[in-house]
Amino acid sequence: MKIALVELSKSHEECINSQVQFLISQGYKVDLYLNPKLEPQISEYGQDCHAVFFIEPRHNIPGKLLQAFQFAKTLGSYDKVIFNTASSSKLLRNTVILLKFYKVQCFGILHNIKRLESSFTQSLISIKIKKYFVLNDYLRKNASGNEKIHLQSFYPIYFPNFPYVLKKPKKEVWLVIPGSIEYYRRDYDRIIKALRKSGKVKNLKIILLGRINESSEDHRKLRESISNNNLQHYFVTFKSFIPNAVFHAYIKQADFIVPLLKLDSDYLTYKISGSFNLAFAYKKPLLSHKFFSAIPDIAANSIFYDSETLGRLLESIKNIEIDPNDFYSDKKWDFDFQKEKYIAFLNTK
Repeated sequence: MKIALVELSKSHEECINSQVQFLISQGYKVDLYLNPKLEPQISEYGQDCHAVFFIEPRHNIPGKLLQAFQFAKTLGSYDKVIFNTASSSKLLRNTVILLKFYKVQCFGILHNIKRLESSFTQSLISIKIKKYFVLNDYLRKNASGNEKIHLQSFYPIYFPNFPYVLKKPKKEVWLVIPGSIEYYRRDYDRIIKALRKSGKVKNLKIILLGRINESSEDHRKLRESISNNNLQHYFVTFKSFIPNAVFHAYIKQADFIVPLLKLDSDYLTYKISGSFNLAFAYKKPLLSHKFFSAIPDIAANSIFYDSETLGRLLESIKNIEIDPNDFYSDKKWDFDFQKEKYIAFLNTK
């Protein structure tokens, strides 16, 4: 079977390798069609595919239309097409609409299921795509009913075995906050206030695993907040792009993954944070606000805090003993379990 896996945006690359491994384990021939910005990130597993192509979206209207016709013709020659981000992009929308005239079966991943309820563009995309993957079991359960649209959950939590080795001091406790530095999504002030109130905590490092942009107002605000409270010795930051191998080395060495998300109810209903999936990938316990205990996978694999208890938790973090048997005991975390769910849905008529 010949399959095209498509990512036209500059994000969500972290979902691709799991699918590639699921598909090639079944003997399927997989071609990747990607935004050129993703080329550095797929170097560790791109060679597992039959071919990799890079699609640079055009910007003038005639060019956009011609590109959509050409791309639809190319994808129409496959048995199945999987859109790794099945929303937003105009090229994706136009291509999918044109694929209505081809027999190829199309699937997509929805990273926010609210689009099924409120997005006109998504309704156009769903003219062709009737089957969507979502990225956690609770998202599938929360999706509004639509008898024409079929959903299945899978967990894209399998990554290449990156060779980079990171040495971590034995006595240090690492709290890793993965992802872009974004004030609108993460409450950095919460952990800064907790550190300021808790007094001196020995051997604690908070890894901000995202690039600090010197020209960003938000990033300047964060640096100043850390500096003004004399907390620099707690934080590890990065001024340049973090290569995948280094990024994952820090996740592997983390004692806890800290999403540090703002208390946004959309996370309880419509979408999942990439930091959750990184914790799941390496079976790391999460340090989570109790607001997120409504999500079953978070409830089962977290130590919880609230605004009043975070400072005390940080003071005692080095004394918390983690028994691996207390976390990630469900069969859902196994590669074969996720692969079989994914492949079974892909093979439905």
